[in-house]
Amino acid sequence: MPDMNQDPLRENSFRHWLAGGITAVAIVGAVVLGAVAILRPNTAAQTILGTVLPVIGTWVGTVLAYYFSKESLEAATRSVSAIAREVTPEEKLRSKPAQSVMIPRDQMFIVRGPAPQVNLLGALKALEDSKKGDRLPVLDASDHPLYVAHRSTVDAFLVAKVRGAAAADLSGLTLADMLSDPDRKSMLENSFATIRQDATLADAKIAMDAVKYAQDVFVTKTGNQNEPVLGWITNNIIEDNARV
Repeated sequence: MPDMNQDPLRENSFRHWLAGGITAVAIVGAVVLGAVAILRPNTAAQTILGTVLPVIGTWVGTVLAYYFSKESLEAATRSVSAIAREVTPEEKLRSKPAQSVMIPRDQMFIVRGPAPQVNLLGALKALEDSKKGDRLPVLDASDHPLYVAHRSTVDAFLVAKVRGAAAADLSGLTLADMLSDPDRKSMLENSFATIRQDATLADAKIAMDAVKYAQDVFVTKTGNQNEPVLGWITNNIIEDNARV
């Protein structure tokens, strides 16, 4: 008996042989029984034919059903696998509306600007209490987007202040102090992109990639930055939905 688990080619060959062999034996058996019944037309022959023939038919039907159903299943599996392989991350993103995965405005953690009003330590404390990630979306009083400050960037700024002066008072530092540093100013002013409300995740990725430091995208009605934020999409959301 061939080792079915170790050699798929042998398994296929064996199944071909088994199906063909059983079918041939069944046909020969049916012909022989039919001939006997014709040549010896008695009750015993008729009874044997009536009893054995349905058994042979059932036997052959069962074997062939198994054989061809397995072939069909394997073909279908190969077809589905081929289709799945053809779906690219870009196609997945194009098929996903941004609104279906964005964080709605009413579920966002936000900090109210302008920058001089954003106390850094206070904002970090509020973010910790909210348990909503490690990013600080800064919106103005009309919900227009201003910046996205990542906690790692804020922490690095505070550490730099302590290293510069051991007795530095961090309690009064604001986002405006971060903006006074040219490098951090560039990062904050290029920290997000915007897209329209009917855009896809592919549009969100394109918009985000076009802004040097952006890892976040805000959804507004027409994609204009001077409109209220409807939702928020992070680079992590885009990456999660791009997986094939």
